[in-house]
Amino acid sequence: MQGTSRKTLVLFWFLLLALIGIRIRADASVLPPLLLALVLLTGGIDIPIAHKRMRKPAYTWEGVHLLEKIFSVSLEDFFDKKRFFDTAITVNLGGFVIPLACACYLGVTYPNLASLEICIVMIAVTHIMATFHDGFGIKIPECIGVVPLLFALLLAPDDAAMVMFVAGASGVLIGLCTVLGTIDAEREGCARISLGGAGSFHAVYITMLLAMLLDVVL
Repeated sequence: MQGTSRKTLVLFWFLLLALIGIRIRADASVLPPLLLALVLLTGGIDIPIAHKRMRKPAYTWEGVHLLEKIFSVSLEDFFDKKRFFDTAITVNLGGFVIPLACACYLGVTYPNLASLEICIVMIAVTHIMATFHDGFGIKIPECIGVVPLLFALLLAPDDAAMVMFVAGASGVLIGLCTVLGTIDAEREGCARISLGGAGSFHAVYITMLLAMLLDVVL
């Protein structure tokens, strides 16, 4: 998938297998890790939802190659000489649709005021910590999942794993949508903006992984 190296994908699968092993030894259900497997398998699928005209950054070929090396951006996006991108805005199936659907289902099935409170905090934290990179898209820190973890342990210690999953996943993804609305298309742009995909998939996956690990620890 764009924005994720092969080494990172191998690491994610290794962490998933380790989580399954931990849950088996703890005599816990292995169904939650199967959700992570589904997320990884569908993480390369982006669903287009809109298009937006955005300025194309004036990168040199050296800059474009560096962008490809760091963020795994396709070089074909910079081949033509148009001054603007017809930017495709997409939602990632594995990194947005599935996690948000699960978080909403669990939030309705197991309502908890702490989930709503932490979700609001995570929307704000994501909005503040997210950065837009010309030619790549929106990027959020991979370690952002630590924030809902700490708040869940503080506000809902008896149901921390569930609260962290619901608030962490939904808060990060809704926060991404708020960042999308603040991008100045006349000054910055890229060919594709993937919500839950390139730039944010890692953070969503790690947040879910931590929640499932917390479920075993507690």
